[in-house]
Amino acid sequence: GRAGKDPRKQKVGAALFFREHVISIIKIPLGNGACYFDIVDSLPSAKAGGMASRTRCKDQISFETMLQWYAYSKFGDTHCDFIDANEWNDGMCDFDPRVFQGFVWAE
Repeated sequence: GRAGKDPRKQKVGAALFFREHVISIIKIPLGNGACYFDIVDSLPSAKAGGMASRTRCKDQISFETMLQWYAYSKFGDTHCDFIDANEWNDGMCDFDPRVFQGFVWAE
């Protein structure tokens, strides 16, 4: 960890630019060594009543499951067809729907 801090006890956040908008991930450490993960989606959603959403995952397994579901839900049929037909190629990263930018920070 940073400056001798236990990374499991640090607040950590990330901003991901994925599928043309931003989502944020916030790790919230709890006093008992566990942590929550919040996924904040800035894009208004019909599922969220036309508003942005914040989903709290209370363990790492639910967080990983939610993140996979979220990513897959953003791919349409044309994206899936492209992924199925093309192995990863660094030279095509400007066009590949699997690409995202991420920024991470810790306290």
